[in-house]
Parts: sequence; C-alpha cells; structure tokens
Amino acid sequence: MKHIKVGLTVAPNMPEKLTNKFIDILPELLEKRISGVSFEFKVESNTVVGSAEYVDRCIDYAYKRKEKSELDYSICVTDLPSFSNNKSVISDVNFEKQTALISLPALGIYRLKRKLRSTIMDVIIDMYMNSEHKTSPLKKLSSIKVNEVTPQEKTTTNHRYVYSSTILGVLKIILGMTYANEPWKAIISFKKIIALGVATGTYISIFSTPWQLSLVYEWQRFILLMTLSLIGMIGWLVYAHNFWEFPSSTTEKKYRYLYNITTLLTMFCLFLLSYIILFLLLLTSIIFFVPDDLFKNWGNATESYSVSNYLRLSWFISSAGLLAGALGSVMEGENTMKEITYTSRQRGRKQRIQRQLEKEETSLKTEKQKKTHKIKT
Repeated sequence: MKHIKVGLTVAPNMPEKLTNKFIDILPELLEKRISGVSFEFKVESNTVVGSAEYVDRCIDYAYKRKEKSELDYSICVTDLPSFSNNKSVISDVNFEKQTALISLPALGIYRLKRKLRSTIMDVIIDMYMNSEHKTSPLKKLSSIKVNEVTPQEKTTTNHRYVYSSTILGVLKIILGMTYANEPWKAIISFKKIIALGVATGTYISIFSTPWQLSLVYEWQRFILLMTLSLIGMIGWLVYAHNFWEFPSSTTEKKYRYLYNITTLLTMFCLFLLSYIILFLLLLTSIIFFVPDDLFKNWGNATESYSVSNYLRLSWFISSAGLLAGALGSVMEGENTMKEITYTSRQRGRKQRIQRQLEKEETSLKTEKQKKTHKIKT
C-alpha cells in the first residue's frame, strides 16, 4: 500500500480550530475515495500563511516545508482572501511542486467545516490524480460550482479555482471574513458598555418624557433611533481604537476595502448582540419593577396595550442607553478586540513575523561571527 504524507499549514484562529475538528477522520475519508493508498497528516499553525496577501509567499512556504519535512503534499489554509481578475479564488495548486493554497473566507459561512474538509480532500485527490495519471478531473470544489483557470500573471501556481460569479464570490468572502473574525468571542469586552447602557437606560426611565415618546413613536422611528445608536457606536469605537485601515504602501486597495467592510460588519454584529442583551436586561427590569399603572398615568396609555407598552419603553431606552454607554467609555480587553478585526490582526501578525525575522537574522550574524572567530584562532 502506498503511503502519502500531507503537511497542512493553517493560519491561527478559525482555520486552526476548524482543521482540528476533522483532522482525525480525514485519512479514513480519503482512503475510502482512493483505494490502495494510506494518508498521514502533519498539522502546523503558522502566522506566515495568515499575513501574506500574495499567493506566492504562502506557496513558497508550503514548498519549503514540504522539502524540509520530506512530505508528499503540502497545503496552506489561510484566513485571507485571494483574487484573480476580480474573481474570488478558492484554491491555488502547483502540480509540479505538489503544493496548494486554500482561502477559507471564499467558502462562506454555511457548513464551513464540511466545506473546508471537502476542499482539502478535493485538492489532495486533484494532486494525486495529476501525479499518477496526469489528469485534473475536478470540475468543482466542496460541492461548489467553480471555474478552473490558469493564472495569467506571474505566479508560482499553475491551476486556480475561482467563482464564476464576481458578486457571489465577493459576498461569500465578506461573510466568510466576518465569520472568521468570531465577533461573539469579544462580547466580554463590552460588559462595561452594557453596564453603562443599563445604568443610563434606567436613569432616563425615571422621567416621563421617554414614556410619552415611546407610546407615540411609530415602529419606523424606533428602527431609526436604533440604527443611529448602532452607527454612533460603530463610528466612535472604530475611531477610538484605530480599527480603520488607511491607505498605505503595504496593503493593496482592494484588500483594504475588504478589511474595512469586514471590520464594520463585524462590529455591527457585535453591537447588535450587545443591543439585544441590553434590551433584555432593561425589559426584565421594567417588567419586575414598573407597575402597569405608570404607563397610564405618565404616558396616557390604554390598558389594552399592556405588553406593547413595556416593549416600546425598553426599545426606546435601550437605544439611548447604549449610545450613551459607548460614548462614555471605551472597550475593555482591547487585545481581544484587536484579534477580531483583520486590520489589527494583520498588523500584529506582521509585527510578530518581523520580530521573528530580526531574531533569525541576529542568530545568523552571531553564528557567522563565531565561525570567523574560529578561523582566526
């Protein structure tokens, strides 16, 4: 039986988490599809494949690892997007070097673990069939209809799988990048803002004006007030924590646009979750401590709309309270927040890589000096 060793180099965070969930069953699944072949996987998490915006760097790293570790195939899984003639790239493959790159955001958010597993298997089978039979049989990846193209630009790959639809591809990448940011894990950083929102909402509810306004507002006004509250939060905190990617020589324009759109969408999801938590807290407080008669006395409400009265007041003071809480404070756990935005995460990764390169350079200089000293003595 032929034995094939496959190296998987995955970016930290989401790619690493997803890969670890199915890596144990991957050899068995592949052996069912390719008879007479056994598979062994070696997984490595490395910042390099999560900080390079160009395919060549990841493919070169995959090839170096393949040669160094004596692997048959080497595949990188990155959490960065990739484009070819404005088409979203799912995978790049170099059949000669037996290396490949998979862009996780291109797979979207629906059944992501299964799609990633299937894509890795498809790429491995593609490379195996090409090396054994000189054919490239795949017409799709991960049950996704895609086009197989040959890169026109100078690159280290010779086969590329892209979405045929530009709009669908970009939409999947934006949603995939937002999901990879894992906005839900940073909700703990908002506990101070939520606490201030509860305090502010509770305080303004002791005055009669919010009661009266909440009873006369139409649902369109409530949505407008909530939207303005969320926009105000996003604008202030993106500015206060420097989450915006400005023009620079290190980031291409299209990637900068994607990073900023993804940051806004990530923050929106996080703020919306915070808003829901605040609304539920204030609604619970009002239900337990506010008698229904007060709506009638303060807001001229009718008894037939008892439940609606509580919901309206909670909705109104949630919008006002959350905006005041955001403007009155900054987020706790800023390091956690930086890990859920591409702009800040890429800055951190580039800095770590730069420090690593400087350390390696210093080590090489020291070793060279020692050799020179030995020769002189």
